[in-house]
Formats: sequence, structure tokens, C-alpha cells
Amino acid sequence: MKKLTPIIFCLLPALLWCGQGLAISDEQFESIKKLGNLNGVALHCGYLEETKRMKTALIDSLPKRRELGLAFDQITHESFMEFIQEQRSCPSAGEFSLQVEQAIERLEAIF
Repeated sequence: MKKLTPIIFCLLPALLWCGQGLAISDEQFESIKKLGNLNGVALHCGYLEETKRMKTALIDSLPKRRELGLAFDQITHESFMEFIQEQRSCPSAGEFSLQVEQAIERLEAIF
């Protein structure tokens, strides 16, 4: 079963893009992606309050669909790993908080 997990995660974006099964638009998926990318940075940089804010916004805004949560988690993982591989430096707490706020506002506006 563990060998199938990467395959499942590779298929998630395709499932989300089709829209028919989950009925979300590209714009909605992009808002989830943005938060997942920010969450990966937050985890690496230790901005745990921002992680809590993002997850609360997702729970409050998204349809209760397992696929959406899995997609967010996969994007978070990819963002975290990319941040490490590219050896990026952490943004300032204030700058990052503003990015998170804007992403949450966008998510709430389109869901």
C-alpha cells in the first residue's frame, strides 16, 4: 500500500482539475494551492500561528471533501521540500503574515 501512495498523490491534481467530481474551479484550486505553498514555508520557518490560521480558514471555507485536504497536504509537503532544496531564507514574520492574510481573503472570497 505504501508504494501506491505517491501514485495517488500524483493523481490528485488531475482529479481536482477535472472539476466534475469535486465541482471546484481552477481559481478555487489555485487558492488552495497558494495556501499549501505558504503552509510549507510556515512549517519550515516555524510560523506555527500562521499554519493554524491557514488550516482554520480551510476548514471554515472549503467543502468537506477528503480530496481537497489531501491536495492541500501534498502541496504543503512539496513546498516544504522545495524550500529546503532551494535553500531559501525565511521571509520576515510581518511580510509572511500579510501574504497569509491575502491568501485567506482570496480563499474566502471564492468559496
